[in-house]
Amino acid sequence: MKSLFIAIFLLSFLSLKAQQKTDGDNDIKAEKTDSIFSGKIIIDKTKRTKLYLTTFQQTLDSTGVYTTTYTFGAKTSRPSFDVNIRMKFDGSIIPNGPIGFLYSPVGVGRYSGSGALQNNNSYLYLQGQMTSATHHFYIKIKSNEKVQAAIAGLDGQAIF
Repeated sequence: MKSLFIAIFLLSFLSLKAQQKTDGDNDIKAEKTDSIFSGKIIIDKTKRTKLYLTTFQQTLDSTGVYTTTYTFGAKTSRPSFDVNIRMKFDGSIIPNGPIGFLYSPVGVGRYSGSGALQNNNSYLYLQGQMTSATHHFYIKIKSNEKVQAAIAGLDGQAIF
């Protein structure tokens, strides 16, 4: 009887051990991260937007896909602000999300407007109005190669 109980205990322990997943079996891990923007910001001095590139992060994951996040901020006291951003990439980006790229306010907020990828997925635009408590929003893209962007519709780069 005692040996039967020990055998059942060992078999149940082995079956539990076999069902456990190790962390990272199916996870995509970030291998390299770059936080220095080396693209170009095109400033139209006749149209002041009060929008700035505040942070940039480009990550290469273990599958060879670059995920690039551009975070923008508005220096305004109004609860909503206009967005008219155009980004031209030196390479093609991978369509990701309902309109080809992901975007959202940082924190609580909403966006009303339009956006799309064009020109063989090398041009992106986002136009409309953003409401965000933090006055920040992001655009996230994916690509098979490290892409540089020329961004129009900003007043520059700042940290706030």
